[in-house]
Amino acid sequence: MESRSSHVILLVIIAFLTLTLAVLVGYIFLVSDSGSSSNISEVNSEEQKIKDQDLSVINLFDGDNFFNLKSENKLSIIQISAQLKYKKSVKGIKNVDEKINFNLGKIRELFGTYFQNLTIEDVKSPDAKEKANKELVSIINEHLLANEKYKEDIVYEIIFDKWFYQP
Repeated sequence: MESRSSHVILLVIIAFLTLTLAVLVGYIFLVSDSGSSSNISEVNSEEQKIKDQDLSVINLFDGDNFFNLKSENKLSIIQISAQLKYKKSVKGIKNVDEKINFNLGKIRELFGTYFQNLTIEDVKSPDAKEKANKELVSIINEHLLANEKYKEDIVYEIIFDKWFYQP
C-alpha cells in the first residue's frame, strides 16, 4: 500500500512539473512574439518587394533641376531629374497622394539641402546614385512620418532619370 501511494505522489509531482513547464514555454513564446513583433514587421517590410500595382510615381521637378555642390574653389553643379516612387496606401494615412502633394515643396527643399552638402567627389563615385537614393528615402520618410502614429515607410525609392555633374 505504501509503495502504491508513493507512486501516486510521484505521478502527481511529475504531472505538476510537466504542466508548469508547458505554461512557462507558452508564456515565453507569447511574450517574445509580442515584444519583438514590431521589429520583425519593420525588417520584413523592408525586405519584401512591393508589387508595382501598390506603388505610384510622381515627378519631383518640372524638367531638369540644377543644384550647387559644396565647393571651396570653384562652382560645381549637378543636374538631376528625379521621380519619387511611393506606396499608394500606408497604415494610418487616409490619402497618401494628398500627403505627398502637400509636402512636395518640403521634399524639393530636402533635395536641395542634401545636394548642397555633397562635393563633386561625392557625386562622381560609382555608388553615388544608390547612396543618394537610400539617404534621401530615409530623410523624406522621416519628414513625412514625423507626426504619424504608425511609422511604415511611404517613399519606396527615388529614380534619378538624369545625373549629370560639372566640376
